[in-house]
Amino acid sequence: MPEFPSASVLLCLATALGAGIVRGFAGFGAAMILTPVFSAVYGPATGVPLCLLLEFVVALPLLPRAVGLVDWRRIGLLLAAATVCVPFGLLVLTLADPAALRWALSGIVLAAVLVLAAGWSYRGKPALAGTLAAGAASGFLNGLAGMAGPPIAFYLLAGADGAAVVRASFIVYFTAVDLVALAAMGARGLITLDVLKLAALFVVPYVAGGLIGERLFPLASETFFRRLALIVLACVAVGSALL
Repeated sequence: MPEFPSASVLLCLATALGAGIVRGFAGFGAAMILTPVFSAVYGPATGVPLCLLLEFVVALPLLPRAVGLVDWRRIGLLLAAATVCVPFGLLVLTLADPAALRWALSGIVLAAVLVLAAGWSYRGKPALAGTLAAGAASGFLNGLAGMAGPPIAFYLLAGADGAAVVRASFIVYFTAVDLVALAAMGARGLITLDVLKLAALFVVPYVAGGLIGERLFPLASETFFRRLALIVLACVAVGSALL
């Protein structure tokens, strides 16, 4: 077997394990780690649906402890807006230049990190328009690059909810929005046999990482949780541009 494919598979296996740990701990961030690497190795048309499949599978064991903590009205509004906008992201995915797409996504994520790191936040309940805008942007990016996280991370981390509620909201929202995106991708023929074979290869380290991360979460403080979330977002912004 040639050296490059072997090295790329090892890279993807290690990435799946690390992304799973981040997802299990923080409730989000895995797709933003997986998508740039998998898209660079296998191309966006394979890498994006592959990441969404892995995301959906690893979220299932995390759901039971999360469903009782979330604000279902807010989650419902986010999902409604995201569902409408996923097809538009898919359309751009099939037309956009991959290099330009990576730079655009990096800029979006980095801008959100800088705003949050500067201490911007809101108090009380977010406005309806803000909730719908966050969901719409998330759905568009999920269809475009399998990265529903940045708008929702910005939206939830800027609020006053505690780490447990934020993490639970991440888990429930991303499970649902990934299912919507997978259905749309299946309808467009993007869930191919090759994607399923690759998912079977990478699902074991990814799920293992998710379970490790879930065990680590109770050991962390609120401050550590939020700082880690910002670090994940910042690394993704830089890494996406360099790949």
